[in-house]
Amino acid sequence: MKSFRESIMKVLYKKSAEVIPFAPYDNLIPRGTFERKLRNRGMGLCHRHPLYWTETPDVRTEHWIQNGIEYTIYKTPVGNVSTSRKIYVGRIADGGAIYVERMIKDKKDYEPVIYMLDNTVFHDNYEDFLNAVRDYGNDGIVRGEGIGPPYDLLSETSFDYFGQIKWALEQRVNFNDFRKLLDALERYNERAWPIVVNSPADFVSLGELSGLYGPNEFRTYCLPFYKRYVPQLKNKGKICSIHAHALNLKAFKEVIAETEVDVVEAFTPLPVGNLSITEARAAWGSNVVIWLNFPETVFYQGPEKTKQYTISLLKSDVGNPLVIGFTEMGLYGIKDKTTELFFKRGFEAIMSAIEDFSEKEL
Repeated sequence: MKSFRESIMKVLYKKSAEVIPFAPYDNLIPRGTFERKLRNRGMGLCHRHPLYWTETPDVRTEHWIQNGIEYTIYKTPVGNVSTSRKIYVGRIADGGAIYVERMIKDKKDYEPVIYMLDNTVFHDNYEDFLNAVRDYGNDGIVRGEGIGPPYDLLSETSFDYFGQIKWALEQRVNFNDFRKLLDALERYNERAWPIVVNSPADFVSLGELSGLYGPNEFRTYCLPFYKRYVPQLKNKGKICSIHAHALNLKAFKEVIAETEVDVVEAFTPLPVGNLSITEARAAWGSNVVIWLNFPETVFYQGPEKTKQYTISLLKSDVGNPLVIGFTEMGLYGIKDKTTELFFKRGFEAIMSAIEDFSEKEL
């Protein structure tokens, strides 16, 4: 039997593999004995690793925590900006904290934020990346984290700049400054890009599709990003992916095809997402790897239903490059012993379905 890494690399290069890879994010599966048990059955881990690190030498940062609130002030030669976040112990999108205040509160905050972006210094993270590749070995795949479309970065609520409501308002009532911020992020990307494209990573993620805006905005603001950078990655022989975790992908299926990425990752199928694998395959063709985000809500139907659901997914895309992944941890997640049991039984059911399906296919 081939190693997990050999199997998933075959799929990523659109070659037939003996077994459909099961590759959850390494931080979204219970680790230790349980993880080792599934890895012994063929599961592998997907680890996302930065390809560069940054510093802003002309910016002074003050940081403290008081009464459960984390405060940060960024002092630049053209003014100061600040953020505050309420510390939260648990699994949420903002990595353990909820923003109380973000950087851009009014018009005067744009200049120091743009200054910080323009004065960022980039350093490659190649040695650390290769160490991760060595550590995961044949039991995992290490994906390089690249750059993303500026418009999408500004829309994400997990970033420092805006909350979602202010992001929606600013681009309409204060468009000139909003446009300047987009331009600064473009310059940021241009300086980071040589490190990304020349990195030792053979699998690189480029941006996200969040679903917080419509396909017209994606076509206007984000598609040019992919048209510019995807061909350069492919010319280097690298595999490029988009993290398309939006649940309304049916509206985006045509424009996703136009990005010409190799992998559409974090694709959440029915009944949680609104686009079936069959519809997606018809729009994207057999040259695109569909990397699923397995809907965690299926786990609560029990292991037998989870296994049946997994087999139906596999049957719906026979002969095409497919990966079963687990890329999102929603509002439910593992919170206690009961939910941990549901998740463990669910992961085991996925593995059993892949094993049974592979045996029948062989």
